[in-house]
Amino acid sequence: MKTTTKLNILATASGVLALLVGISAVLLCTYAYTKARMPHNEQGNYFDGLTVHHAGSEYVYGVVGLSFGVFALVAGIGAFRLFKRAAAARRGRNAEADGSQG
Repeated sequence: MKTTTKLNILATASGVLALLVGISAVLLCTYAYTKARMPHNEQGNYFDGLTVHHAGSEYVYGVVGLSFGVFALVAGIGAFRLFKRAAAARRGRNAEADGSQG
């Protein structure tokens, strides 16, 4: 397999990973924010009308969501750099092919 094809596959995989982890990060942070805004019951736990949630879990969800966000950002930057490397390798190979013919 050619180098540009490998780079494109890696860049696409990294981009898909960044997208999936980014969506997970948004969902986790939204859930943590929603839990943090719930009213408290007599014991100090969060109560949404049906279920009693333990206090403090929104912080864990928030930290995990933010960690996922950082990981998605790193994966996205990596995908962008891999796409740039694949494009540069493609241009370099095309320039060599054009130079050898002329």
